[in-house]
Amino acid sequence: MRYTIFMPLDDIRKVKLDKLKKLREVGIEPYPAVSERTTSVADALADFDNLVLSKKSLTLAGRIMARRGHGGLVFFDINDSRGKIQCVAKEDILGAEVFKFFNDLIDIGDIIEVSGILFTTGKLEKSIQAQSIRLLTKALLPLPEKWHGLQDVEERYRKRYLDLLMDDNVKAKFVKRAQIIQAMRDYLLKQEFLEVTTPTLQPLYGGASARPFKTHLNALDTDVFLRIAPELYLKRLLVGGFEKVFEFTTNFRNEGIDREHNPEFSAVEFYAAYKDYNWAMDLVEDMLVTVAPDRFKKPFRRVKFAELMRPHDSLEDAVFKEKVRPTLIEPTFVTDYPKDMLPLTKLKPGMADTVEAFQFYVGGLELVKAFTELNDPIDQRERFAAQENLRAKGDEEAQRMDEDFIEALEYGMPPAAGVGIGIDRLVTFLTDSHSLREIILFPMMRPK
Repeated sequence: MRYTIFMPLDDIRKVKLDKLKKLREVGIEPYPAVSERTTSVADALADFDNLVLSKKSLTLAGRIMARRGHGGLVFFDINDSRGKIQCVAKEDILGAEVFKFFNDLIDIGDIIEVSGILFTTGKLEKSIQAQSIRLLTKALLPLPEKWHGLQDVEERYRKRYLDLLMDDNVKAKFVKRAQIIQAMRDYLLKQEFLEVTTPTLQPLYGGASARPFKTHLNALDTDVFLRIAPELYLKRLLVGGFEKVFEFTTNFRNEGIDREHNPEFSAVEFYAAYKDYNWAMDLVEDMLVTVAPDRFKKPFRRVKFAELMRPHDSLEDAVFKEKVRPTLIEPTFVTDYPKDMLPLTKLKPGMADTVEAFQFYVGGLELVKAFTELNDPIDQRERFAAQENLRAKGDEEAQRMDEDFIEALEYGMPPAAGVGIGIDRLVTFLTDSHSLREIILFPMMRPK
């Protein structure tokens, strides 16, 4: 049965609940615990010719996405996570009782098992001839009919499971996201970095300029913060003797929501002892070309921050974001930032107000931030003190004085380079998406 969009949703659900009741009345469990599937649709199609010749029976499983036919013959499509196949149900093969059960009680959207033999129809469509059908999950709500019932973009994000079910292009973006992350991980491992895990709950937030989320840990009766960045913990590991470390993290910043920002976001940070930001720039360039050779080609443009800001007669970060960043369309490293903008970064030799840092931009998006890391504990204390003064004047994003981190530096941290890459923004760019919400499975949404 196919439902039109004119039928109220409550009425549709009532019809389905009636079917659920009838299934149980005749002894059919509508939610069995185990499937007897023998292969995926994709594997069956990949070995289709051999399976047809062998006349071997197999069992496929998936969700019914389309249905057509009448009388004693019904065609329907099932999808699993890896593919789609047409199924053919014939009354003279299934038997009158099973065929009636299928027609009367099974709907589009239900998840079923189909056992039978593969064959090719007269229209040359690869299909499975159903010899038995078993219900695995009875759906109580209808799927949207080609998005007639889910045209609101925000509803797509709120009901991502339907977005994925109904649009293969959406699913492809998240497959691509996983592939990008795996390629980055493989690259770093090949470069002999060690993958580590640092705290998400922190007694003091740090590593970036941002407002944190605060909560209370009952077991210790103390306030803690969701991390805004893993930086200060990863640098503690350099003090501890690790030379190359990386972490894929989820960070949390209590900030606005727009096409480039989500309060919960994914990043990767990595640190290498005995290296500087020039080395890091070369590494980032090589990593991006390796991960996405169809989108990135060497060499990337490199330009100093002051050079880009010269026409605007100002070194303020807000001016850069408004006037300069939108013009950075081609892959560009912007280098050598004002000291006050980056309080965890080492000064350039012989310069009192410029630090060894770069940010990478493409398509007007900031994707990467990297430094030659400040390892002088005296200088770091002074920088933190300056940040605390800004905080006292009302800057809620100013960084905090972290005495424990300064103590770690006093034991000696080797010279090092550190890099942070925004995963969500990178995937947004590489999938030609308009907003982070398109490539975050469940983005933060305003309550209804």
